[in-house]
Amino acid sequence: MENQTSFSRISRKARSVGAPLFFILLASCITTGNPTWLDEIPPQSLFVRAYQADPRNQQLQSQQEYLDWILGFYQGTLLYPTGWLDIESALLGRAAPDSVDSLDSRLEQLGFAIGSEWAKENDVRLIDNRMLALWGSTLQLAYGSGAQQQAIELIGSDIDKILSGTLAKEDIVESRYADSLGLEVFGGF
Repeated sequence: MENQTSFSRISRKARSVGAPLFFILLASCITTGNPTWLDEIPPQSLFVRAYQADPRNQQLQSQQEYLDWILGFYQGTLLYPTGWLDIESALLGRAAPDSVDSLDSRLEQLGFAIGSEWAKENDVRLIDNRMLALWGSTLQLAYGSGAQQQAIELIGSDIDKILSGTLAKEDIVESRYADSLGLEVFGGF
């Protein structure tokens, strides 16, 4: 009986030490590890300005960490392999040829607005992973140039409201987009 009790204590202790180590290793997999700034990503200087505009985030996150998260947002990460560039590509591939340029421009603006806020330290950012997943799914479910444009405008408006404090994170739910855009409900964002 004492051997079982000792084993239980050791097992609990190993888990208490192992769990933080596991999460540290997991977090290290999230960033891209690729410092290459692709031409398809808005200029790095825009994100540097966004970083410098938030002194609270600067206290919690280095500029390089922020830029690494920006790259992860656009290129994808080990845990989230679909990045913003993939979403843009899929949407533009389905767009009517005469709307590709305007859609591309608006997606670039939307990506900058989302990415520049999402890349901040968790305690500071107003856009989280759940919202990112919901918006990505919403955009991918919107078929046709009109539906895509409407989805982009609604998401962009919501981002403006979140950043200005007139819309709470909790209000960003699937039914908001399903109802407004006539989409099938996704199932629990």
